[in-house]
Amino acid sequence: MPVLLLYTIVLAAAVQDIICMRISNRLILTGLILAVVCRTLQGGMRAIPPTLGNIIFPVIILYLFYLIGILGAGDIKLFSVIGGFSSFRELAYCMAASFIAGAIICLFRLVTGRGFRQNLIRGFHYVTDLFRGKVYTYEKVKGKEGNLIHFAVAILIGLVISRYYLMCV
Repeated sequence: MPVLLLYTIVLAAAVQDIICMRISNRLILTGLILAVVCRTLQGGMRAIPPTLGNIIFPVIILYLFYLIGILGAGDIKLFSVIGGFSSFRELAYCMAASFIAGAIICLFRLVTGRGFRQNLIRGFHYVTDLFRGKVYTYEKVKGKEGNLIHFAVAILIGLVISRYYLMCV
């Protein structure tokens, strides 16, 4: 039952991200409450500290990505919901698989979209500036949302892949 709830919440978040480019805080809060309740019913009161740790972990680890504009706050909060329903290992695999899925989506969009050369050059300059210590937000092209992706979709793909992989191992 908790897995079905988790998939439903992440799917709803992906749909919201596609439609409005944001994930509702109500959905996130509902997911967090359901995660804590489910984990407490399964493991008792001693399940609360690891659950809270899994909820907080993505916020701490991914905060820098939010500051420089790579991830939205909703994406990070969605990882927290996944952490509430999952073990730390499952969360880590999901995060890794989500970033791989996101990279593949970005690469596909880069290759198939207009302005391939300009986007490649802009991305190269951004990464080299990061290595030089110049940290600034990676903003979208003014008036266009063409270089933004719906990362909640990548999170959904990462969740499915990581759950399947962990079942097979």
